[in-house]
Amino acid sequence: MTEYVLTAIDTTRIQGYIFGSNQLKENLGGSELVEMATHKWVFEALPSRNNVTDTTIGELGENRTIADIDAEVIYAGGGNTVIIFTSMVLATEFTRRLTLRVLREAPGLEIVVAHRPFVWEEKPALAQVVQETLGVDLARKKQNREPSLPLLGLGVTAPCNSTGLVATDVIATKGAKKLVSREISAKMQPRVQDAGQRRLTHKLERIQQSGWDTPFDFDDLGRTKGEDGHIAVVHADGNGMGKRVAKIAKRYNTPAQNRDYIRAIRAFSQGLERAATIAMKSVVDLMADALVADGELAERHDRKFPLRPIVFGGDDVTFVCHGRYGLPLAVHYLRAFEEATKQETAFEQQTAFACAGVAIVKVHYPFARAYHLSEQLCKSAKQFVREQGSDGSALDWHIAMSGITGTLEAVREREYKLEQGRNLYLRPVLLEESARTWRTWPVFEHLLDEFVRENGEWFGRRNKVKALREALRAGPVAVEEFLRDYQLKRLPTQSSIPFARYEKEGWAGDRCVYFDPIEIMDYYEDLATIAKEKKHG
Repeated sequence: MTEYVLTAIDTTRIQGYIFGSNQLKENLGGSELVEMATHKWVFEALPSRNNVTDTTIGELGENRTIADIDAEVIYAGGGNTVIIFTSMVLATEFTRRLTLRVLREAPGLEIVVAHRPFVWEEKPALAQVVQETLGVDLARKKQNREPSLPLLGLGVTAPCNSTGLVATDVIATKGAKKLVSREISAKMQPRVQDAGQRRLTHKLERIQQSGWDTPFDFDDLGRTKGEDGHIAVVHADGNGMGKRVAKIAKRYNTPAQNRDYIRAIRAFSQGLERAATIAMKSVVDLMADALVADGELAERHDRKFPLRPIVFGGDDVTFVCHGRYGLPLAVHYLRAFEEATKQETAFEQQTAFACAGVAIVKVHYPFARAYHLSEQLCKSAKQFVREQGSDGSALDWHIAMSGITGTLEAVREREYKLEQGRNLYLRPVLLEESARTWRTWPVFEHLLDEFVRENGEWFGRRNKVKALREALRAGPVAVEEFLRDYQLKRLPTQSSIPFARYEKEGWAGDRCVYFDPIEIMDYYEDLATIAKEKKHG
């Protein structure tokens, strides 16, 4: 019998650690420390005889197996790292080295580690051991762990400007001195910031190749000449990835298949990371192509690239961009992710889908709230997919003109609900046309184009559009009166909307057809069309 120990590593309270600051540079530093702690530092804490051939990029040697070494990384991705050790002694020594480094170099970041002994030749199979360690042991540790209670100050202390914790350092930022805690000081270390910049330019090289400055401030992302400053926080997450992992585990459910399971789950993890990176590259390329194609657009951004990925490299992605680019870039990411997964053999020609939430807020809107809103919107899109009864990609969005109180559902109930259960909004929408619903991106995009197309019936007629918006709020009768007042036969039409008189009343069942396109008009730039002008002109 060959006894081993399976070790699984996860992080907790990660959203607050990365997105809790209103300073983009601090968010980027937090993201990079999480990346280090779950990849590079893990690899460097392993016993010397392991299967990691390059600790910088996490390359794993397929010919180095646990039969010949002391530690084999099964995979590192999707928020988890799973490793096999030849003994509990080596597993606990590894844990001590890793956690000590996290405590010293990434204060405030919390990781959870679980160990489970198993016998290679006996049941349960490795696939089941991994599932139970991740789903039971780690979950129990997260639930039962005692939360960290930082010392908030003694006799004479000053608070950190970002976290409210005790300030331990003073750093210079924007020409002024700033009191910071150990957590913020670690995030702002030049070596951390430089590592994050290297990873960005290595994986998304188009930014550097185009000669653009990479923003480290929300003002540089959201402010342009002659406009109010808005940013879009885009959060995207893959659909059903846990089910795919469980399916792999079910397929290789005997001890004799342990090595096959390792190959399969590793290939899936690596394929998912490649697909997500390719999709993010495609988003960067679209933004760069649009800036190259439109000199005036580029001039408004003053050589600062108006897009900044914060979390990327897995199916859980978050990036920030100028407010007008959030929706088109989110749509492009979802389509590029689908296409990239088609090319990955690990997905076995079964396209993977994802959902996205886009929160459009003012530049100085509390960033933690904006991120939380984008998460809620992503969950709303996922729920919409489930309601349709078939898989697919979807997105939802919200424009926050002021501070949001309550949940997304409460805000929509308060601001977008009319009497008799009518909803002013049609979002969320499926990414592609569907026989199950008319609420899709192609329908929305067509209606939006009718309102913004140059030389169209509605272009430049803001008073007329504003009057329609108010009529929509008042209901179908008011819309019919609006059409008579402006001597219009009907509102813009789209063949996929299966309701009678929607072009006369403005409503399809309990959903308003036109309010969302009108609301988004000032927060949308058709980057794909702009980029095409470069390719064909």
